[in-house]
Amino acid sequence: MIFSRARCVSHLFSMAIFLSLFVSGASLNYIGLNYSGDDAASGVKIHPYVILTAASLFVLFWSNSSRNVMLSNRMSRRSIVFSIIIIFILIIKFQSGARQSLGFAVDTLVSALWAAAVVPFLSEKFATRIWRMGFVFVVIECAIAAAEVVAKYQFIPIDTWYGSYFRATALHGHPLNNALVLLSVVFSLQLSASRRISVFLFLISTIALTAFGARGALAVYLTTNCLMFVRFGLRSSGRLSVVLFSSPIILIVLGWLLLSGALGDRIANVGAYDDSSDVRLHSIKMMEDLNWGNLLIGVDPDRVIEIMKNANVGVVENFLIAYVFLFGVVCTIIIFYCFWVIVQCLARVGEVESKETVYAIFLVFFLVAITNNSLATKTPALYLCIVFAWVAGRVKKVRKLKVNHKVI
Repeated sequence: MIFSRARCVSHLFSMAIFLSLFVSGASLNYIGLNYSGDDAASGVKIHPYVILTAASLFVLFWSNSSRNVMLSNRMSRRSIVFSIIIIFILIIKFQSGARQSLGFAVDTLVSALWAAAVVPFLSEKFATRIWRMGFVFVVIECAIAAAEVVAKYQFIPIDTWYGSYFRATALHGHPLNNALVLLSVVFSLQLSASRRISVFLFLISTIALTAFGARGALAVYLTTNCLMFVRFGLRSSGRLSVVLFSSPIILIVLGWLLLSGALGDRIANVGAYDDSSDVRLHSIKMMEDLNWGNLLIGVDPDRVIEIMKNANVGVVENFLIAYVFLFGVVCTIIIFYCFWVIVQCLARVGEVESKETVYAIFLVFFLVAITNNSLATKTPALYLCIVFAWVAGRVKKVRKLKVNHKVI
């Protein structure tokens, strides 16, 4: 049998994406593998999707010919360089004793850059397959969330307090992490789907976000879809009449869904400002306890714990604030610059159809991410956002070619 490098990479990477979607850290913890626990005892500390993504990159990098092609691609070259920079930052921070608090970064940050290095060499056929996989994930994730909140039972329970109201934990553990992972996938699918499929995805995702009790994510998602709906209506007088006729019906249905408590009582019964909002405000106020040195280069983990105790905060509910504590402003800016360049590469090269699609995907992702601290934990959200932003562009390109072929 002749070894096919492209086929090997395709299989490895598709398995990595499958595991990132369907086998969460919460699942690994639930079966006793201590994936995200604080103990240094035996267990899986790096998620299998990271290992398979690294293997995909290794296969591409193995021969001189494929390595030269890879390094000639701007996005792949920069992704590899940026992953090395972030690993270097982590090594420096590890030496200062922050091993446990920075353990998330390989799964959350480095793996996303490795994925960005691999995707330029995958085919449209692969993108279509991953699109379908993402669609199945969204349907299953939303169905589990709805079933959990109706039955008041969590299929994969987590050992974390997240409020007195019942909230679904679905496949990815913490409700806010579920919300971020879900939107990392579903918004890209919507932008590359037919109108009917897009409406279907919107409805089930709204149900799931309500079940998660993710107010910030729900607000961003509903606002974005509202703008998309208005834009759709402005394209012609016929579409505008559809928007004007259906808008009151949609508002009534959404209002009932959010306020009835049928799919979770947190959004129906919790005000705009509550204990959760208070914790987020305290997380920002904790910055006042930092001197200029701590602000620039980061804070010792023991000092962070002391500041949190003084502020009566159990979790820093803002990933940007958490990054400043962990990395300092200088390294946080470097990390953000690395990913901003990758977003620009995704928007410019031939792997995506338009800049608008990619920028919209990452804007929604960032606005949702800023409402919680998921990106300061082990999560595949950023990894999936990069993969499905690429997938959305490829699928849109394929569908456009099919339409043009039919017209000809």
